[in-house]
Amino acid sequence: MKIPIGGWIGIIGGMIGIAVAVSSVLATAESTGIYITAGILFFIAGFCFLFYKLFFAPMLNANRLRKIGLPGKARILEVRDTGVTINNSPQVKLILEVKNSFGQTYTTHCRVLVSRINPWVYSPGMELPVKIDPKNEKNVVIDIEAASATTSSPSAMLNQFSQPAVNTSALESELAKMQLENDAIRASGKPARAIVKKYTWLGIYVNGNNPFVQLELEVLPEHSSSFSASAKGVIAEASVPKFQPGQEIFVKYDLYDNSKVSIDHS
Repeated sequence: MKIPIGGWIGIIGGMIGIAVAVSSVLATAESTGIYITAGILFFIAGFCFLFYKLFFAPMLNANRLRKIGLPGKARILEVRDTGVTINNSPQVKLILEVKNSFGQTYTTHCRVLVSRINPWVYSPGMELPVKIDPKNEKNVVIDIEAASATTSSPSAMLNQFSQPAVNTSALESELAKMQLENDAIRASGKPARAIVKKYTWLGIYVNGNNPFVQLELEVLPEHSSSFSASAKGVIAEASVPKFQPGQEIFVKYDLYDNSKVSIDHS
C-alpha cells in the first residue's frame, strides 16, 4: 500500500509533536513527570492501535488480497451503513453471498468506501467479482480491477448477470395475490411512517430492473405504539436507495391486523 506524501508529512509531524510534548512534560513535571509521560504514551499507543485496526489494517488486507486472492463472484444481499466516514467518503458494510471457484456458496461480509456523490453505487442484488483469502474464505474484498475491466460503473453490472431461473406462473400468481392484498390495505388501511430495518432482495426483477423485495419495518403509528412488521413489494430501480436500512418510508397498515402492511408508493 502506497502512502501519499501528505500522509508521510502528517505521520512525521505527529511523531515530532509527540516527542516535543513528552520532552516538555519531563522537563516541567519533575518527579511526577515519568507517570504523566507513561499515561500519555499509553493513551497514544491505544489511539494508534485503534486507528490501525479501523483504517490501515483493512487497507493492507485489501491490497494483499487483490494480489494473492483467489477469484470468485459475490451477490450483494444487504448494504449497511457503518457510520464511518473517511475523507468525506462513507464506509458501507456489504453482506455477500460468495461463490468460489469450486462452485460453493456461503455468506460473509466486507467493508468498502463509496463516493459521497453516489453513496448507493452498491445495491442489493448486484453481482460483483471478488478476491478470496486462500487461508480464510470469509475474508474477501471487491476485485476493483476486474469490475472496472467489465464495466465502468459497478451499478451497470445489474444488467450483466441473468437473474435465477424461476417458475414464471408461480411468480405471476404470487405477484397477483400480493397486488390484491396491497390494494385492499391501501384502500382501507391507516397511513403511518415506518423505518426500514432490513432490505432483502427476493432474487427477482419485475418489468426491467425493478427488484421484488421484502422489507422488515418498524411501523410508527401517529397515536399508538410502534410495532414490527414485514412487507413485500416491487420497488422502482431508481427508488432502491430510499428503501435501505435506516430510511424512513410511508406505509399503510390494517387496523385489525398489524401484520398486514403495504408500502405506500403515493
